[in-house]
Amino acid sequence: MPPPPLAQRIALGLMHATQVATPFHRPGWVYEEKVDGYRMAALIVDDSPRLISRNGIQHTKRFPQLVEALAALPAKAFILDGEVAVYDQALISRFEWLRGRPKDALATEPVYMVFDVLEVGGKDLRREPLWKRRKVLEELVAGTRMILPARRLIR
Repeated sequence: MPPPPLAQRIALGLMHATQVATPFHRPGWVYEEKVDGYRMAALIVDDSPRLISRNGIQHTKRFPQLVEALAALPAKAFILDGEVAVYDQALISRFEWLRGRPKDALATEPVYMVFDVLEVGGKDLRREPLWKRRKVLEELVAGTRMILPARRLIR
């Protein structure tokens, strides 16, 4: 079953990181760790968890453990913006390891690093301030091991 139109539009319109020539600091800006993985919307619609790339491709069957973790979250309807990643023993995300990691390499299972919560319980949160959405996100994923808020960088 295809995702509902709103979820499809959101998945196709996930924000891209902005590359700049030199680092900077501006009051009111938030800085998060760069995650090297697959950018995806994670959602639950009609009790059915899904992972959809920003190209609109379903990856639900590809990451069954993440789908199971999404289904276990307390909200039964939501849309999250994040990235599926695998980390090495130094906790550096390794894009190429999503396709297959080296035989003897220590790595995490795929995890979903969440940047933002866009909708919960049918309520569109995109117009809410980022700090409020972050609070909702942290409460939603509290105590999970495979779905984590993106790490904030402190200046």
